[in-house]
Amino acid sequence: MSDELTNQDKKKGKLFLVSTPIGNFDDITLRAMKVLKSADVVVCEEPKVGARILHKYNLKQKMELLNEQNEFEKTIELINMLEAGTNLALISDCGTPVFADPGLMLVRSALSKHIDIVVVPGVTSIMTALVRSGFDLSQFLYAGFLSRDKQERILQLKRLKEEAKTVVLLETPYRLLPLLEAASQVMPSRRAYLGCNLTMPYETHHYGTFSELYEKMKKEKFKGEFVVCFEGASLDEVVGEENYEAKNLEKFPQKKRLIKKSEMGGSRGRSKPYQKSKGAKFPPKSRDNRKGSTTRKKIEIKKK
Repeated sequence: MSDELTNQDKKKGKLFLVSTPIGNFDDITLRAMKVLKSADVVVCEEPKVGARILHKYNLKQKMELLNEQNEFEKTIELINMLEAGTNLALISDCGTPVFADPGLMLVRSALSKHIDIVVVPGVTSIMTALVRSGFDLSQFLYAGFLSRDKQERILQLKRLKEEAKTVVLLETPYRLLPLLEAASQVMPSRRAYLGCNLTMPYETHHYGTFSELYEKMKKEKFKGEFVVCFEGASLDEVVGEENYEAKNLEKFPQKKRLIKKSEMGGSRGRSKPYQKSKGAKFPPKSRDNRKGSTTRKKIEIKKK
């Protein structure tokens, strides 16, 4: 029985998730080229874009389309191909497939069918923008695409305003100004970075507050691909300069830890004791009750 299962698994194809350039075709990796050339079928989102990518690298593989319109039916068909031994290479219009693109259903179905999945990484707009921004990268939050609805977008930005981590946003080219306008209303003085047409020879980089960037891009009338990064909220912005009330801190546990850490820092004088909670009783510190004290009590031994 085990031999039969092994033989059956050997017949299955592999699903390759291949990253492609986000604008500059020179960013294709050697490994991506090797996988695309050896794949039986290349699965892409748009026929024109997929054909252009294959033509650019002199590839003549058969193409299959997987997009939002046919994802359910096409996933079943592609899984059948994989189980029949066909090797598929999934690509997106640019960058990493599945990430903000169709393909998640295919990946989940492949996992449930125990089909081997191989990720071939490459350049990403998110990491390109983050490392170029100059903002803190010890932690960051990918917030994806904001809502198309104006009021919902405002609410989303209000929540992100209180985020302590660096935040990165993606958006479609024609919604840059609505995004900057909303951000300038919610957090006008927050420092942000706008990376446009990243990896291209004509890429541009813009720094300033959201209010400044909004006024600048209104005049430039930019149209193209872009990524927005902005700094996380400072401690003062989240809880107020002198407002460390517990009801506010419970909403921001990471800020609570920062406050506790700052209170225990070097700014506190050594002679100033920590404030003790009411009702707590501590024995007076003396040499007799300290751990490791060298003081010895005199022991009297009575002779019988």
